[in-house]
Formats: sequence, structure tokens, C-alpha cells
Amino acid sequence: MFKASKQSLQRWLQLHCESCTEVVGGIVLLKLGGQDEAVAVAEWPRRDAFSRTLTSAAQAALKRDRLVVVTPAVAHQETDYNRVIALPLSGGQASMGAVALAVRVLDAAGLDVLVAQLGQACEDIGVSLSQTDPGLQKSSIQASAPEGCDDATVVLDLQATLLAHANLAQGAFAMATELAQHLGCERIAIGATQGQGLEVVAISGSTDFKDRQQLVRWMAAAMQEAVDQRAPVFYPASPTDPARIVLAHAEMRSHVGSALASFPLVHSGQVTGAMLLECSMDKRLAADQIALCEALALSLGGLVALRQRAECPWYVQAWAWCRRTVARLWGPDDLVSKVVAFGVVAVLVGTLTVPVSYRVGALVRVEGAQQQVLAAPLDGYIRQALVRPGDVVARGMLLVEMADQDLLLEQRKWESTLAQSENGFASALARGDRAQFIINQGKASEAQAQLELVRRQLTRTRLIAPIDGVVIKGDLTQSMGAPVKRGDVLLTLAPKDHHRLIMEVDERDIASVQAGMSGVIALAALPGEALPMVVERITPVATVSDGHNAFEVEARLTTGSPALRYGMQGVAKVEVGQRSLAWIWTHRGWNWLRMTLWAWIN
Repeated sequence: MFKASKQSLQRWLQLHCESCTEVVGGIVLLKLGGQDEAVAVAEWPRRDAFSRTLTSAAQAALKRDRLVVVTPAVAHQETDYNRVIALPLSGGQASMGAVALAVRVLDAAGLDVLVAQLGQACEDIGVSLSQTDPGLQKSSIQASAPEGCDDATVVLDLQATLLAHANLAQGAFAMATELAQHLGCERIAIGATQGQGLEVVAISGSTDFKDRQQLVRWMAAAMQEAVDQRAPVFYPASPTDPARIVLAHAEMRSHVGSALASFPLVHSGQVTGAMLLECSMDKRLAADQIALCEALALSLGGLVALRQRAECPWYVQAWAWCRRTVARLWGPDDLVSKVVAFGVVAVLVGTLTVPVSYRVGALVRVEGAQQQVLAAPLDGYIRQALVRPGDVVARGMLLVEMADQDLLLEQRKWESTLAQSENGFASALARGDRAQFIINQGKASEAQAQLELVRRQLTRTRLIAPIDGVVIKGDLTQSMGAPVKRGDVLLTLAPKDHHRLIMEVDERDIASVQAGMSGVIALAALPGEALPMVVERITPVATVSDGHNAFEVEARLTTGSPALRYGMQGVAKVEVGQRSLAWIWTHRGWNWLRMTLWAWIN
């Protein structure tokens, strides 16, 4: 017998509302202690403004003792419903209360299904209430449910068991095991629809049934028969049972030797799963057990569908939401939603088709417009470095000194040789020795040439800045005394206020970039400052950069910045014309698809 406690009614109402996605709220009214006026004993969710509409509908159903369907003239601000259905709770000849639900339905068929489900529930509750002692009705509603267990209590407990676990498989296993113990069945299986088929998700008393695939196939086939016929199937059937197709049931019974009963799980007119019971041949299901299973199957359909939707991947849920939205907009009701949707689509289409400025992006770095390299003039050693990278230098400024001790010694050597040759030259001239005169004259010329060479080399040991600019490479302060060879690069200078930009444009975008186009750059060191630029030259040879081909595009700044430094990097955007947003967002994908198809076809 159902004990009508306030807690149990609240629990039933919550489970019933949560099991149906179309239901957004409900209320239960009962006459307490023989009173004429019914009061609310259960409400879900708890909203004062929302409950007034439901209370009015429930009181109307109680007063008229029949179904009441209310269509609100204005949509509620906090909820989304378009119908209120209310049914009385009849116990024998008198109405004891009423139940009202706020629902969201798109067609008459969906409304009929919700009314049928609510009618069955109200009938069960009304019968149970009529069996409760009228004198104890008030106290029994206010107190907790006493010990005892009837069909409605079992259904509520099994629903709670199904919802109390993390996923459908665990909840169905616990529920099937509990129901098998209650009914004394050998085994109970729960199946859920998957597309056009049905999958066994739980078997009582067995958490792992992967090694029993043949039994699982028999169970799935038997439950599929009940799903296809949308009616309970019993095998062997009693003489009073309606004729059913029982081929799969007969095949399974020939292997397991048990009496079978299958019940489809229905929600909103759609079959969401099935329940299969195996009983020993000497203990078939009684009439009250069959009634319990039918009530359970009716109430579990929505819960199974709810858990399936919650466990579906995000893309499946997104697709289902799209289908529901399209069905809602395609239906005859909800003009406001249609107007809003049409406006959103129009704005979106207009936004995607209106031409906007299209800019090609590329990595960019700052370099000097010209670079002057200072190389080692001869083999030697670094004696002194007077500048470092970043230092501003003026033309004629001493930058680096090389060691000159060896050159000074060589200079003295050739000076001495020259003096000896000149003395010999003068002595031969005085003696009139023509041969010795010519020899000494040659030696003097050679010594003079070598001395001039050494003097020039001494001059080159002092590296002088050839231009006004900035040192951008070469930190010789960390190489004092290090040997260098002739031609080694020591320093690199660049003009201070003359920069050029080198962009690395992807080969997929290079066809859109032309010389003379303008754009802007944003450097990592100056993110808040956009500097204008103009494209000057496109290098016709591609280079590999970060694993993809890119072309170097040279540009110049039209407006400088005092904070600009050589070696800075950032992002450049080149204005290449007007394109629609749809083309901008999709042209890369279309080009890839065209190339892929061309490679496959040709």
C-alpha cells in the first residue's frame, strides 16, 4: 500500500518532473483532515510566482473533477512552458486532490503522451490514498512514511536507485539487482536503444558480461521484439494474453529454460529501452508483479532517456539540440522565436556577405637599411675594444685597436735596412762604382716599399667608424687578446634612423601581396603602437621557415619611432583588398580541399 507522506509525494513529483524533459514544474494539492479546501503538499521547483498558475489549474481540475488544460496568454518570465495540464486524484467516488504540471510541447501528440503518463500516475496515487485511513490522513502526510512497501514505493525506490549512480550502466545494474531480489527472478536485463537497435547495458548480479556475448545477443533480440511491438511480451504466454511475435523469446528459452517477460520502456511516445525478466518455470509472474513491472517500465522510460542524453558526446547533444530547435521553429507556435531566429539569420548572412578589409598576416623583423661590416685587416690579436652592440658611434670614431708590437719591430727592421741601403748607395756613388750603385739603389727601393706597407698595416690596426650609426653585432669586450685572422668579421654597423622590415609571408598568401601595398606592424616590444609601412620588394625565392615555405617581403616604415631597435620582431598586417567574412574564414579550407581533390583525381 502507498503511504502518502509529504516526503514521498515530494519525491514522486520531483522524479516524475525530472524524468520528462517536457515538464518544467509541478504541484500536488490534497484535502487534509476532511477539509473542503485543498492545500499544496508537494511542489517542484519551489517558485511562488510559478506555483500560483499551477495551483489555479489544480483547483480547477479538482472542482470540475476532470482534465484541465490551460494555455497561458503570455509566456512566463522565469520558465519556458506553453501548457498547464491538471488532473484530479480520485479515490473511489470522491476527489481527494489534484496534480498540475507545466509542460513544453510542440504538438498534440506530445501533449497526449504527457496526459496519459500523468493520468496513470494520478490513478495509482488516488487508489493508494483511498486505502489510507481517512482519520490519519493529515498526520500521515506530515510524518515520514512508515515501514511497508507497495508498488508505488517500490517504483520510487527503484527510480532513486537508477539516478543515484554515476552513469546509466551502474544505475541500471543496481536497479535490476534490487528488482530481481524483490520479484524473486533469476535474472533481469536492462536495455537501451542505440540508433535503430538495442544494447544491453546491465544484467542483474553480473557487472561484467563481455564473456557472455551469446546470452547478451539472445537478450537483445528478445527485448527488441517487445520494442518493435511496443507492448509487453510473455513466453510462454497464458491463454488470455494477446497474440504476440515471440520468435526471439522462444529461441532464448530453448537455451536458458526460463519463463521470459519483456517490457518496453516508453518516453514521450518514443521507445527508449526495454526490460527483460527471467523466472523459473514453476514461479511465473503474478498479476500484481506484472502491474508493478508495467508501472516501472512506464516511469523508467524518461529516466533512461535522460541518462542517455547526459552521457552522449558533446557533438551528439549539439545535434540533438539543433534538431529540437529546428522542430520548435518549424512548428505552428512561438511566433516570437521565429521572428528572433529570422532576424539573427538575416544579420548573420549580412555580416558574412558584406565586404570588409582583408589583411594578410606575417611575422616581421626590423633590420638596418644598410649594414657596414668591419673585418680584421690582418692576422693579429685584439688589444682594445671601445664599443659594444647598441652603442651609437660617429664617423671617424675609434672602435677597436689591434696589437701592433710585431708591426713596430718590423717597421724598425725595414727602417734600418733602408738606412743601410742609402749609405751603400751614397758610398758607391762617391767611388763611381756603377754596379754597386745599382744594387744598393734596388735594395733601398725594396726597403722603402716594405716600410710603407708596414706603416699602412700599423694604420689599419685602428678600426675607425666609417659611418654614423649603431653597433648591431660584435661584442669584442669578451675577446680581449683573442687571435683573429684576416677577414674575420669584428663589428657590424647600421645607420641609426634608417630601418627596413623583412616579412615572412606564407606561400599560400604571397599571391595576394603586391609591391606598393600598405599595412601596419605591431612589435612584441611595442604592442600598443601600430606603425604604418609600405611593401617595397618581394623576394622571388622561397625559404623554409618553421617547417613551411615562406617568401621574404621587404617593406619600409612610413613613420618611425624613437623606441625602434634593430632585431625587434612582431606581426605585420598587409591590406590586400576587400573580401567577405565568409571568404576570409573559409578560403584556406576550400583551397586545401581543392588541392587534395586535384591530387586524388589527377
